[in-house]
Amino acid sequence: MKLEIGNFVVKDVAFGAKTGFADGIFTVNKEEALAEVMKDEHITEAELHIVKPGDEVRLVPVKDALEIRCRVSGAPGNHPGVTSDLCSAATGRVHSLTGASLLVVGKHWGSFQDGLIDMGGPFQRSTLYGFLKNIVLVADTDEEFERHEQQKKNHALRWAGMRLAEFLGKTLADLTPDSIDVYELDAVNRRDAAVSGLPSVVYVMQPQTQMEAMGYNTLVYGWDGNHMLPTYMHPNEILGGAVVSGSFMPCSSKMSTYEFQTNPTIKRLMKEHGKTLNFLGVIMSNLNVIMEQKVRSAIMVAQIANNLGADGAIVAEEGYGNP
Repeated sequence: MKLEIGNFVVKDVAFGAKTGFADGIFTVNKEEALAEVMKDEHITEAELHIVKPGDEVRLVPVKDALEIRCRVSGAPGNHPGVTSDLCSAATGRVHSLTGASLLVVGKHWGSFQDGLIDMGGPFQRSTLYGFLKNIVLVADTDEEFERHEQQKKNHALRWAGMRLAEFLGKTLADLTPDSIDVYELDAVNRRDAAVSGLPSVVYVMQPQTQMEAMGYNTLVYGWDGNHMLPTYMHPNEILGGAVVSGSFMPCSSKMSTYEFQTNPTIKRLMKEHGKTLNFLGVIMSNLNVIMEQKVRSAIMVAQIANNLGADGAIVAEEGYGNP
């Protein structure tokens, strides 16, 4: 399976008359972008801002972060099973802005999972977004039923962010990227002796799936992660947009959608594959609360890793105690 990611390196972001990318500058027509957001009847108000490293700005409550990108070939959209029809996310070409992100911020603070980003001051370094050029969607919704709840689905906000990231990203579709990264991994049983003889490694991911109620957890191809069992995935599926973040502190202690789309550990493992190690792929696990569910997942992860012939594993946990 081969996935190509075309990178457009962002030198600056600005508002202007036409949305597009030229000479390292990504320009956003604010009115058109907000019109796209307001297509959702549950969005009651919305505004766009641009924040850059060093700005004395605190963003809170942050609900998600997304890479501004578009699908040129392969899947019909950025997130199969969520914003488009189901199909594999592992192949085709993606065009993406490098050095920028879209941040989704709500209007109402007051939940322990609300994310916080500082663009300046001593805590700028606490998140990677403090060093990115960020387009910020600040919006409110009519989802009154969860306004004063500790756990929030933030459905309208999160889906508005995904739609907006894709709307902006479509302007990159017909442009020539600054560079193209190619991610390709042969089937485990079809690798030559030189590769198979290297130390074999799997990457085990435990995304946020702690809530029994639907709508609060990480989605894998649109499927609520609380109701899945550990499964083997091609790393291109994660880079290609198969995983969408849940709504828990996405930019503080949990993984945002941006961090799934740009996962640096997967990219490094792909780079080292065939050189220093034999990257077997990703075991997508869950992160549930009930002990029986934890034990079942641990057994199944170990069985998958052993049957793939893994010599070792990198385990990426999301959160605190339950992992």
